[in-house]
Amino acid sequence: MSQDDILLPQLDSDLLRSFLAVAKAGSVSGGAARLLRTQSAVSLQVQKLEEIVAHQLFDRHGRGVSLTARGEQLLPIARQVVEVLDQAVIAMRTPDTKAEIRLGIPEEYSDTLLPAILADFSQEQPGARILLRCGPSVEFPAALAADELDIALHAPENVSADDIVVHREAAIWAGSAFHELEHRRPLPVALFDRTCWWRERCIDLLQKADLDYEIVCTSESVAGIRAAISAGFAVGVLPQCAITNRVRQLPDATLPRLGDTALVLTCSPAAPLRLADSLTAIVTKKLRALKPLAYP
Repeated sequence: MSQDDILLPQLDSDLLRSFLAVAKAGSVSGGAARLLRTQSAVSLQVQKLEEIVAHQLFDRHGRGVSLTARGEQLLPIARQVVEVLDQAVIAMRTPDTKAEIRLGIPEEYSDTLLPAILADFSQEQPGARILLRCGPSVEFPAALAADELDIALHAPENVSADDIVVHREAAIWAGSAFHELEHRRPLPVALFDRTCWWRERCIDLLQKADLDYEIVCTSESVAGIRAAISAGFAVGVLPQCAITNRVRQLPDATLPRLGDTALVLTCSPAAPLRLADSLTAIVTKKLRALKPLAYP
């Protein structure tokens, strides 16, 4: 590069855009209208461009303007430069279509909060993929450790320093809206059939209350437990969010109080940072908008 090249005046893309707008409109006023700028501002832009290239680009006449020979020479160059710059912006702003994140969410939220979470994520991260795992949240810590999930919403027995507490929800004893089983002895109970700290807490509370009970149904899913309850086959424990019009909350005095549980978000250190931050903010916002259930 020569010294003369370094000292050459620099072309500004904004000047080229003004030039193209005026050329297309056939007048300075028409070009200004296209750019949503004042006529005087666009006129100054054209004058500055003519000074930089050291040539007159337009012939002025009563009906407007027309391109000079130098203007005709600049026209395809200006179009190419502006198009390249616009395509560069589009390319840089478009998300990586291969970007994806894996979210674990308890199945009881799949019909309620999940659609709103997905809608917001889709709007914030267009083109990104989200791989969902809806199931018992007790599985999620192991899935995170095995790098099978990037973010998980779950209810741990003990909250760790890395967990983000986003909601507290009561666990309730539930029975069918059409049957009364809570006074039957032995008490028919539906519980999860896998290792789950809530299952152990229920059994422990029933035993400490000296209640005669019998586990008559087990299921790995909230849907299975809720089906057994709504059918009048058993009573069981559900999160407040899983209550439907076929299931009722049993009175506090009937069975031992279960307390509440913390819903937390746990993020893997290997999660894609941009998508993880976005999804974490969305899930947190949706869950913190829920009203916590307080005991009287």
